[in-house]
Amino acid sequence: MPGADDPAPDGPAVGHVGAAHDLVDRLLRPGEQILWAGQSDPRRMFVDADRYLIPFSAFFTTMVTIGLVSAARSHAHPVVIALLSAFVLVGLHMLVGRFAVKRHRERTDVYAVTTERVLITNGRRTRETDARRTDWYVDRSPGHVTVQWDDVSDLDTLFYGGSAAAQQYANTGLDGAPGARENFALYDVADGDALVAALRQVSGR
Repeated sequence: MPGADDPAPDGPAVGHVGAAHDLVDRLLRPGEQILWAGQSDPRRMFVDADRYLIPFSAFFTTMVTIGLVSAARSHAHPVVIALLSAFVLVGLHMLVGRFAVKRHRERTDVYAVTTERVLITNGRRTRETDARRTDWYVDRSPGHVTVQWDDVSDLDTLFYGGSAAAQQYANTGLDGAPGARENFALYDVADGDALVAALRQVSGR
């Protein structure tokens, strides 16, 4: 089931195919076999959404920082200062912190296609979907492949948790917030042809 969490032993950053196979091997069911295993390319940090997210984040952080400094100088109510401080932290996360989140995810998450499932695991948390699903699509960029399964098309709003929001923030470091739904996806895989071949083999597409 997409998004299902399964506890698994702790695991550090992986970094090579052999370690990725070892991590996934712990999760296999009787008779299940690994067809492909890999990770996101940690050198690939930016996505199309960053073209507007970075300028917006910089503008937002600048404005709330100016507001905070002005409020502090005018001895504004502590609640106002606390609220503005929280907005500054939000802005800093949007501008800088989310890239640290994304880099950590790229270095620790392992992707795998087996004869039964598609898995995303870091050794502590595992998400999975049925490898026989055929509603996946491929997004190619120079040297990389992203594969997504459609898990949010039924969410027809632009607001938090809606399909447009889930698509907009995918793979930016702002996705995956608690309570938010997102497409099941394998992002920025350099070994893309082998990944797609394994998916075609098991899904019959």
